[in-house]
Amino acid sequence: MSGKTADSQEVIVPPSVVLITLGGIIVVGVLAIWVLAPAMMPASVYRMIEPYLPQEGPIPTRMALAVVPDIPPTAESPVLLSETPNEEIYPDYFVSAADAVVTDPLAGQPLRIVIPSIDLDAGIVSVNLEQMTGDDGESYYQWQVPAGFLAGWHSNSARLGVNGNTVLNGHHNIYGEVFGSLVDLEEGDEITLYDKNQAYTYHVTTKEILPERGEPLEVRLENAKWIEPTADERITLITCWPYTSNSHRLVIVAQPDHS
Repeated sequence: MSGKTADSQEVIVPPSVVLITLGGIIVVGVLAIWVLAPAMMPASVYRMIEPYLPQEGPIPTRMALAVVPDIPPTAESPVLLSETPNEEIYPDYFVSAADAVVTDPLAGQPLRIVIPSIDLDAGIVSVNLEQMTGDDGESYYQWQVPAGFLAGWHSNSARLGVNGNTVLNGHHNIYGEVFGSLVDLEEGDEITLYDKNQAYTYHVTTKEILPERGEPLEVRLENAKWIEPTADERITLITCWPYTSNSHRLVIVAQPDHS
């Protein structure tokens, strides 16, 4: 006779129940992470639920799109005017075509970007420079970057349809990854920007991946020349690379066919 009774029989949990339970724990964990850090969501998920997320405004924690001038911090150093957030004082070397008198404030201001080859269609908002002080006490300027699925137009760069450099930045691995596929662009790919009145079409002419993190000041300043004013008409798209470390700059330059 067996010594086991009906009450002491071993309970066997079906493998399907174990798998379902583990799967549920993983899903709950991922959702919890996304709730606490929505910037980590995949682009498709972020874009779907972005309207329901708390609105933080267009500026997240800063992305290191820094322009580092060799000037010490002084009382006379240019600063953003917090009392008038739409007006900024820029260093002299940032003067560009955008400073020309404009009758219509939105004329030529990029509001939308479409890149068919990477299935990108996103809005554009104006972003500004912010003065920062490094650990070594040096003063430098860093561009704000939109926190949603948006590109940021450097507000002192050229407007559309005129000679000059129209500069756009965007995140590639957080906040919906608006520039997440920018690295896949190739020479000749079409980029269309829109202001409130019309479309402007460009084709990619240059793609550069530049070391940035940990590089000497002179290297970073050389990288920053890509966003300076130009005599020709062009657009320059800037983001970080690669996806897991952000150690480099990815620079895409596109020009109109008639240039």
